[in-house]
Amino acid sequence: MEDAVLKRTPLYSEHVALGGHMVDFAGWEMPLHYGSIIEEHMAVRERVGLFDVSHMGELLFRGDSAASGLDRLSTNSLAGREAGTCTYTHHLDGRGMIIDDTIATRISRDEFLTVPNASKTGEILDWVGSRAGCEVEDVSDSVCCLALQGPQAISVAEKVAPEAAGLGSFRGLFTGEGSGNFIERLGAGGMYISRTGYTGEDGFEFFVHSSRGAALWSRLMAEGGSHGISPVGLGARDSLRLEKCYLLSGTDFDGSQTTLETGYNWIIDWNHEFIGREALERQREKGAYPRLTSFLTDGKVIPRHGDAVRGDGARGNVTSGGYSPLLGRAVAMGYLDVPAEAGSRVTISVRGREIGAAVVKPPFVRARKKSGVDA
Repeated sequence: MEDAVLKRTPLYSEHVALGGHMVDFAGWEMPLHYGSIIEEHMAVRERVGLFDVSHMGELLFRGDSAASGLDRLSTNSLAGREAGTCTYTHHLDGRGMIIDDTIATRISRDEFLTVPNASKTGEILDWVGSRAGCEVEDVSDSVCCLALQGPQAISVAEKVAPEAAGLGSFRGLFTGEGSGNFIERLGAGGMYISRTGYTGEDGFEFFVHSSRGAALWSRLMAEGGSHGISPVGLGARDSLRLEKCYLLSGTDFDGSQTTLETGYNWIIDWNHEFIGREALERQREKGAYPRLTSFLTDGKVIPRHGDAVRGDGARGNVTSGGYSPLLGRAVAMGYLDVPAEAGSRVTISVRGREIGAAVVKPPFVRARKKSGVDA
């Protein structure tokens, strides 16, 4: 049986030219790193980094019922948001289990863009297609998305799009002139910019037509040269998000966890109806459910997915683990069957060794100050 052919983003040639170490990620041939994961990680924390995130999906919801339809599929309320608002939300099944997380952007009154995870795009398209009550189109193949992240991101972004300087957090806008729907404007040379991110740093996402992705990558790299810009692969993307305790689809939730269990209660708007709400209400009333917990280890031995965790009356398993370049030690997240107070101790079984760790309040890395990092 022949191996499946991996998909490639419009920037594959750029990654190879930069010496990217290419790996299979959710069926995509993507750069894990360009030399050093730690150096790329620190480039984002200290200066600015550029990511290719074109492997992620782009779904458009259109029509008079787009707002109400997507609202019903989302834990966070979207119907009342104004155009240009980006909202982080979960899609749940009828049991309250997370199917995927996404950022939903209201492009206009009757058009929304959602960005599902690469491995979930097909599943989410099938799921929402029969439940949204509006037109849903997968435009992933026509869209290239680049993420610019770091303290110097705004200085680079405004050189490419001056409008970016005035863009608020979790807001988006089109640059230049033009009319039509989202994909028509991209096809006519337009660009959509949002200001969100998956690193904990300030940053922007640039959505352009696939045919213009390589040119935009080259321009951002050139404009960022004086700011110490670095291309960043999936390795540092993972370590950056883990330092901030952001969820990873398929790892921190795999269809067996609810939004309440992840601790992301803040993205549940209980004042609107959505699929999975009744299940969450029952779980909230019952109160006894596993909770995602953050662990700061005593050293550099890295816990991996599935490693057993034991505490004072608590049991569970690691979902995410890695090395924090800022803290100089290993960190992990995992579910415990009973709540554990910050400061309490646990033991993690790592490849036949028992290592100690402290339960900490997320995130591992908080807002940076001039004097360094609050952890």
